[in-house]
Amino acid sequence: MGVIIDSNVIVSFLIKSDKTEHAKVLLEKVDEPLTLMSIIEEACYVGLSLIYNARGWKLRETIEEEGLNDVAVSFLKNLSLSIKDFGIRILEPPKDTNLLIEMIKEYKLLPNDALIAATCKYYGIKKNCYF
Repeated sequence: MGVIIDSNVIVSFLIKSDKTEHAKVLLEKVDEPLTLMSIIEEACYVGLSLIYNARGWKLRETIEEEGLNDVAVSFLKNLSLSIKDFGIRILEPPKDTNLLIEMIKEYKLLPNDALIAATCKYYGIKKNCYF
């Protein structure tokens, strides 16, 4: 089964950095790119945080007060287009809470990372793309 594309690859591809070209090569090279909605959510958050140079409540307040600027709208649109263009399939995470808890305990992961690990285990995915 395919390869999980992590949020840092997505963000690096969409927001120009020293890793942009590497992210593009990875995305073009993967035969069966996969991700989770939680990874897309994280990519949105990280991208918006970089665009607005704010995190957490400050980011929320800035967006509430100013709305989405043109750069943010373009980023979100390009995120959606890239998922389609690269044929990235979004997997449903397993509904087994015990598997999630097992991943947290066994690998000492935060919940979102444990969800990714649990999804990989559930689907038998052995590879992921991240920096």
